[in-house]
Amino acid sequence: MAPEVLDGKPYNRKCDVYSFGICLWEIYCCDMPYPDLSFADVSAAVVQQNLRPEIPRCCPGGFASIMRKCWDAKPENRPEMDEVVRLLEAVDTSKGGGMIPDDQAGGCFCFRRARGP
Repeated sequence: MAPEVLDGKPYNRKCDVYSFGICLWEIYCCDMPYPDLSFADVSAAVVQQNLRPEIPRCCPGGFASIMRKCWDAKPENRPEMDEVVRLLEAVDTSKGGGMIPDDQAGGCFCFRRARGP
């Protein structure tokens, strides 16, 4: 949920852009942001401390840049969704589908092999 919504301000399309950036992070990381924090703690930190999910160092720069733009603290600085679409279409996926090559992924949690049977 966008910081301005958590702060009681009116909802608009820029709130959806923020949420899309969070969804992009969730899809890339296959995880939920802040799993160990309560909704109240997350809400306060997002509004008061500009808390955003940590983007893994192995995340391709194009995706990371889109996420950061979507999460801008000032809604007016966030791109419109048609711009987000253009930015996503411009990400070069010719070398690994948007992921970094295996030989560069060492230690990155999003590429760890599952443990267990």
